[in-house]
Amino acid sequence: MIRVLKVRPGSIGETLEITPGTLLLRMNGRPVRDSLDLLFLQSEESLELEAELPDGSPVVFEVEKDADESLGLVPEPDKIRRCTNACPFCFVKGNPKLEKLRAGLYIKDDDYRLSFLHGHYITLTNLRDDDWERIAEQQLSPLYVSVHATDPDVRLKMLVNPRSAAIDSDLDRLQAAGIEFHAQVVLCPELNDGLVLERTMEDLYARGEGVLSLSVVPVGLTRFNQAHATRVLTVEECRAALTQVDRARSRALRERGRGWCYASDELFLQAGLDLPPGEYFDDPELVGNGVGAITLLAERVAASVGDLPSLHGKQIVLVTGTSMEAQLESMAESVAAVSGARVAVASRENTLYGPMVTTAGLLSGRDHLEALTPYAGFDLALFSHQALNEDGRFLDDLSLDELRTEIPTLEIWPSATITDVLTGV
Repeated sequence: MIRVLKVRPGSIGETLEITPGTLLLRMNGRPVRDSLDLLFLQSEESLELEAELPDGSPVVFEVEKDADESLGLVPEPDKIRRCTNACPFCFVKGNPKLEKLRAGLYIKDDDYRLSFLHGHYITLTNLRDDDWERIAEQQLSPLYVSVHATDPDVRLKMLVNPRSAAIDSDLDRLQAAGIEFHAQVVLCPELNDGLVLERTMEDLYARGEGVLSLSVVPVGLTRFNQAHATRVLTVEECRAALTQVDRARSRALRERGRGWCYASDELFLQAGLDLPPGEYFDDPELVGNGVGAITLLAERVAASVGDLPSLHGKQIVLVTGTSMEAQLESMAESVAAVSGARVAVASRENTLYGPMVTTAGLLSGRDHLEALTPYAGFDLALFSHQALNEDGRFLDDLSLDELRTEIPTLEIWPSATITDVLTGV
C-alpha cells in the first residue's frame, strides 16, 4: 500500500475528494505496492480503488475514465532499494563525512524502479525472484545496467559482491524476459580498460539489438575516496579508450546503422580533445547520463541565440566547473555578439569534492558564492540548473534563496540552455 502525499488540482482524485494521507490498498483487486504499481494499475479504463481514509475508515471508489488519464494522486516517496555492492570508486563513498550535505546524497540506490522511471543505472545484484518476476510481468523496459565488465572476475573485483560475478546469467534473464537495456562501463585504469574493455564491448554487441547502447564513462573520484579507490585515467588512457569506442562505433554504424557505443563528454575532455559533433550522439536517451549533454547544450544555444533581445549595457556572468570553461567561453562569445551584452565566464574549482570533480552540476552553493562575489556589480548571473535539487538546494544544502541573500545586488538564476533565461530578460 502507498499513502497519498497530495492530489493534483482538477484531477479525478480531487473530484473523488481523495485527501492527502489516504492509503491506497488495491486497484481492481491487485495490491498497490508502490508508485510504479500506481502508474501501471491506474491505466485501466474501469477502476475499483480500495482505500483507507486518514481516519482509518475503509472506502471503495468506482472510476470510469480514459485509459491514459491519470488519477492525479501523488504518492509519498517509495522506500528506495539500497545498493549492496562495495565499489571502492562509489561516488556516494566520496562524500564528505563531517560536512552537512543534502540528505539524498548519502543514499546509495540500486533500484530497478528508478532505472525504469528515471534512467538510473543499476547493477542487478540485489534482485530477488519476485523482482525478476515483476520486471518481466510489467515489462519494465528499457532498463539501464552498470555492467562495467563482462569478465566475472573483474566485475567481482570492482563491485566486491559475490552476486556480481553472475552478470552473464543476469543479462540472459533480462533478455529472455524481452527486456531491452542500456549498458554502462565506468572505466577504471588497469582494471576494466584495455583488453577487458574490448571483451566487454564484444560480449555486449554479440547479444544483439536488445542491448540498446553502451556508454563508456571515466571513473570520477573525489578527495574523500581517491586514496581508497583506483586512480583517474591519464590522457593517454582516455585516448586509447576513445580509439576502442571508435572501432565499436564504426562496426555498429556499418552493421546496424547507429553508433551504439558512445564515449561520455567527460572522456573527451579528460583526453584533451574537442567534443564530437552532434551526430555522434545519436541516442538522446543517454543525455541525462553525461553522453552528449555538452554538445546538446552548444547546439541549443546556437539554435536559439538569434532569438535573444537586445541586451546592450547588461553585464552577465556564467558560472561553470573547470571542465566546461572553454566550451562556455565559446557560447558566451556567441551570446555577446548577438545581444550586445558583456558576458563573462566564472570557472570555479570544486572545493567540496576536490579538483578532480570538474562538472558544473557538482559545484556547491559555497562554490557558487565564491565564484560570483567578484561579479556582485553585474546585472545577472546564470548557473547550471543541475546544481539544484527539486527543493532549490545545492549539494551543501545552501538554498538558492540563501545564495541570493548573500549577493543582493546580483540577480541569480538557474539555467538549462543560457538563452532560456536571457530570452525573458
